[in-house]
Amino acid sequence: MIALAGRWYGRVFIAATALLLCAARLGRQLSPTATLAVLVAGVIFLGLPHGALDPMVAGKAFTGRRGDTTAVFYVAYLALVLGYWSLWNRFPTLGLSSFLLIAAFHFGSDWEGRGNVLTRCAYGCAIVTLPALRFPAEVVSIYAMLGTVHASALVALSRVLAPVAVGIAVIGAALQFQRHRNDLLELLTITAGAILLHPLVFFTCYFTLLHSPRHLLETAEGLGMTRLRSIYLATLPVLLATLLLGVIAYGLLPHIGTPARLLRVVFIGLAALTVPHMLLDTLAHIRKDRLIERRPLF
Repeated sequence: MIALAGRWYGRVFIAATALLLCAARLGRQLSPTATLAVLVAGVIFLGLPHGALDPMVAGKAFTGRRGDTTAVFYVAYLALVLGYWSLWNRFPTLGLSSFLLIAAFHFGSDWEGRGNVLTRCAYGCAIVTLPALRFPAEVVSIYAMLGTVHASALVALSRVLAPVAVGIAVIGAALQFQRHRNDLLELLTITAGAILLHPLVFFTCYFTLLHSPRHLLETAEGLGMTRLRSIYLATLPVLLATLLLGVIAYGLLPHIGTPARLLRVVFIGLAALTVPHMLLDTLAHIRKDRLIERRPLF
């Protein structure tokens, strides 16, 4: 089942983006309320599970350490989440700016093993910055709802970086076209979606249909999991705990209107979860490389 999902999720993303582009061309746009509802539902049911395997990743990566590292893992993970959440709410421009950098690097890991770090970062940077080319006012509005007073400056910078990033990404995808044919098609789909779809619609489509399934399936494969049902059962406790934290965070936010509060919970929450998620991923890779280097030859 995982093998089947691995073959089809990229095609589903491309088909879904094509359908959304056709609908946009015909003037069939989702209302702001419907767009926000799709974003929230997509992140909950398709986005969050890809990081919910982190406890299992930590358990495998640090097997053999003295003592039980489970409690240490959860305390450290939660401390990083709460720390970044607090940082963003106290210094929103710093929080948003750092998240955009982190997201560019993290999204670039979708093409890990394809090209060098510059190429992968160009992919991620294109995803983060391209929506500002066609929808600068919408992106400014979204950034403002996330708390920053420097939304216009961030959008202006994005409009400068976007053409450079997509240019480097296209060149990288073209140079390795013979080995990774799907990369160029994915990049062209991402570019079209980022430029022609509302930023929240594009983000929802990319994050839930390409980024999340790719990382979820790759992580599950590394853990030796072979059934989708077992994956979602494994992610359920962490997913429910994350939803509970989201509800608490929503209640603690100032009363600035439902759309702005939901956007803050979704994006600041994703940012806060991404920091320990990426740190764990990096440590697990380092640990894996060290184990491989120390493996006996015979």
